[in-house]
Amino acid sequence: MKKTSPLYVIGFMMIISLVFGTAISSVHYATLDILKKNERLLKNRVICRAFNLKVSGETADDYQKTIDENITFDQITYKGRTWDVYRQKDTGNIGFVFSGTGFWDRITGIMVLSPDFSKVVNIQILDQKETPGLGARIKDPWFTNQFKGVTIEWSKPVDKRIIVGASPDPNAKNRVDAITGATQTSLALMRFLNSELELFRKAIKETKESKGKTTLEMPFTIE
Repeated sequence: MKKTSPLYVIGFMMIISLVFGTAISSVHYATLDILKKNERLLKNRVICRAFNLKVSGETADDYQKTIDENITFDQITYKGRTWDVYRQKDTGNIGFVFSGTGFWDRITGIMVLSPDFSKVVNIQILDQKETPGLGARIKDPWFTNQFKGVTIEWSKPVDKRIIVGASPDPNAKNRVDAITGATQTSLALMRFLNSELELFRKAIKETKESKGKTTLEMPFTIE
């Protein structure tokens, strides 16, 4: 068969695709366990930072041991969505995984609240794909540290309970500075954080009322 014939070209392309496809698949499955372990390690590191836990070492076992000793884990479901919820044993602080659409893609993180849900204890970002040097600074300590101790103004409209950026009252206890040059990422974060807080609060309330299906406590009444 001539090398210039259509059948030869198609056959050659199929063989090449099969060989490389098989090789890529083999590598993927061979490293799947390693990828899962790395994802777990990353998540455990973020959980420890979010709850300000001291870790004795840097190995995966060190982080897992710290979490096992200090954090209880629960899952609650509300309107078809399942929430990963963490509670700090000594302080009662409650953390949950939040997620929402940023300027370019999904932003996922962990928000830790005080036991009475009145303040944000900490926020840490698990995953984001915002613009490097701009929106990607959402994960930097200078930005996330602003949320420590921020008051959640539950009496205000849902979209104003936490403010990211400008406010009529620059000293408002529920406000943090936006990221310079990344207005859209900042606004997106504010939007879905407030939405997530509202949904999470309702999820906790409904779960608590459903025959005690969760070990979490709800220290106030939701109207």
